Amino acid sequence: SSGRDSPISSDGNSTTLGLTQLVGSICSSPTSSRHHLVMSGICTFLGSYSTVWANSCPPQSVLEILAYLASAIPTPAATEAAGKGMRLLLIAAGPKLAKAAASPGADQSSYNFISAALTQSMETALSTGNVTVMENVSEGCARVCVQLKDSSQTKAILTSVAMPSLRRCRSSLDAISISSHRSSGQAASQVEAATHTLISCLAVLKQLIRFCDASIGETHVLTDVLTAAWPILKDISTNSTCRRNEDVLGRLFNVHSQLLNAVPALIGPHFKDIISFVVQAYEESFCASALEYVSAAVEAFDSEQIVVAAGLDEQGKSALFRQLLSHVYQCTFAYVQKRGPSDCPQVIKALFEVSQRYLLFCPQSLCQCPELPSLFSLGTACLTECKGEIDSTRSCLVFLTQIIGWKSIHLPASKVEVLGIFSSIIDNILLQNGEIVIKSCIGGISGGAPQILWPSLSECLFAVIMHIISESPTGEPNAILQNWLQSAMTDNSLLNNSQNITSDIGTSMIQILCDLAKQGLKSKPKAKMVMIDFGKIAKGETTPEALQAYSMA
Repeated sequence: SSGRDSPISSDGNSTTLGLTQLVGSICSSPTSSRHHLVMSGICTFLGSYSTVWANSCPPQSVLEILAYLASAIPTPAATEAAGKGMRLLLIAAGPKLAKAAASPGADQSSYNFISAALTQSMETALSTGNVTVMENVSEGCARVCVQLKDSSQTKAILTSVAMPSLRRCRSSLDAISISSHRSSGQAASQVEAATHTLISCLAVLKQLIRFCDASIGETHVLTDVLTAAWPILKDISTNSTCRRNEDVLGRLFNVHSQLLNAVPALIGPHFKDIISFVVQAYEESFCASALEYVSAAVEAFDSEQIVVAAGLDEQGKSALFRQLLSHVYQCTFAYVQKRGPSDCPQVIKALFEVSQRYLLFCPQSLCQCPELPSLFSLGTACLTECKGEIDSTRSCLVFLTQIIGWKSIHLPASKVEVLGIFSSIIDNILLQNGEIVIKSCIGGISGGAPQILWPSLSECLFAVIMHIISESPTGEPNAILQNWLQSAMTDNSLLNNSQNITSDIGTSMIQILCDLAKQGLKSKPKAKMVMIDFGKIAKGETTPEALQAYSMA
């Protein structure tokens, strides 16, 4: 018999029919009549089976399920489950709703129903004050909007969905401006409440932009939303209270980062003003989110579209980003020197992430930056000065590994050519800092750093060894590398648990690592394994015999 008539198919059809009948029964009962924990379970159930409703229910029934989930949101125990269920349902049912609205027999009311349902869903989510719920619902609404084939309807519905959060942004800004000039406790609490609302609504705007990176015809679906949002974004950037709040700045920079990716042609003409604001905000607060925006900008400007929109050519882009990086470095070095790396881990993490983005997307600006040697010195210092803080140390290690081993990372030919031109600069910097990098990596793996950092430390160490050997005319480790490794392996003040690291173990490790480096990048996994075994030997978790397998290989 055909698959359509098979027992499995029949059973599946019966199950689907049963589920759709059950959901009809659920949605016909008011949410107020159910226990709050039951409501939470129902919302989870409706979200989990969203693909079934999308495939089996007519569009009107899908909207009824959506309305039921929205009605459950005010129940505290069910709020997050309802928000998640709405997201899943909107994602699954978006194509069906769009297809029904565009069908030959449909009229304008089909789009009106969708617009009303999505806008009401967004209003309900905003009323919770729960950022997770708001983000879930805004993502679902955006995903439905981009499925619609009529560009004018897409823009209109998307604007309708965005307006409730934009209105709340405006009213929050007004409240902040009025209350900030008062000194009473009530005014302070009003500023706090308005700030929380502003932060939440910016998160909604970010989600709408993130999931609407699509153009229909010659215009972008976000054009009208951006027109409505732009004055608010500018007013936030000039409000002194907002500029002092790192959470507000973080959300604002998140929105601008999404705009860089979603609508580069529209943002390009404003980029110089935006980046000036970002730099000023960074000088005032040293918020890591400002550096995260710079990272996003460097990556976005790898596209010719935004370079042209910003009125730049490649030479102008390189000069702009070199000056930007130089200024960021100067500000950050002074700040870190004053505070110490361990007291500003988020800034350290963001700084080396910016540097890594420059390496990948704008290497010419990085290599021509006068502060690059100082950055490298800071990086080597942070390997120990961050005192094992995981994210900042790992970010530093990733950058050092990639700039030292730039020949091993996958880059477009044009970027490889640029790095080749400036390779002598990188080599000279490595010559000045290589011994410290090697000692920090070996010291960290021998017990000076958390075990979660051992793979990153191993990669950095191996990058140094492999680069020097690959540059050697004989393909062998030169005297400088041998001295660095020997010094690290015999420095008892450096090695943690040094009583477990005998001279024989140190000699074996040097030989094994150099032999693996001669084999090139393919041996990196094995090099990481041997370094982790080295760390375990240092901690007494395994015996030196573990190294014999690598010596025999």
